[in-house]
Amino acid sequence: MTMPQMQQAISNLRLLLASVRAKDEELEALARQFRRQLERAPRYAIQGGNPLEVTLNLMGEIQERLDSVEEQRKHLSAVRSQVETELVALNITEKIAHAKEELAQLRVSRDAGEDVDVGRIAELQRFIEEASLRAGEAITGGFNERRQSGTIT
Repeated sequence: MTMPQMQQAISNLRLLLASVRAKDEELEALARQFRRQLERAPRYAIQGGNPLEVTLNLMGEIQERLDSVEEQRKHLSAVRSQVETELVALNITEKIAHAKEELAQLRVSRDAGEDVDVGRIAELQRFIEEASLRAGEAITGGFNERRQSGTIT
């Protein structure tokens, strides 16, 4: 993946994460509304003179809607988790790519006989190795979490 492609992928993931957060807020508001309706529904039988069956049917419909919203929030949480994992891995990968570019430039300068910071070369090599491990752990850790939660078989 080239740098512009990686930056585009990171931007897309950030937008998706923002959409997920907005949708979660919307669903949370809807769930609160349905919970309030469930709390108030028995009053319709008491104060409004609605037959018991009508009130029970109404409460059943509200509960179905609430259950649906809560299920959507669970699914949304799975999407959020996966997006966050991918975003972490891509951010680390982008930093690795930058470090590799700098390392390559330093090596070219060194090979051309220029005075370069040997400590910086060693630092970049260590960073690349450690960050590569972190990126791998982020990817496989997220994969393993999804597999354990049952979203991947």
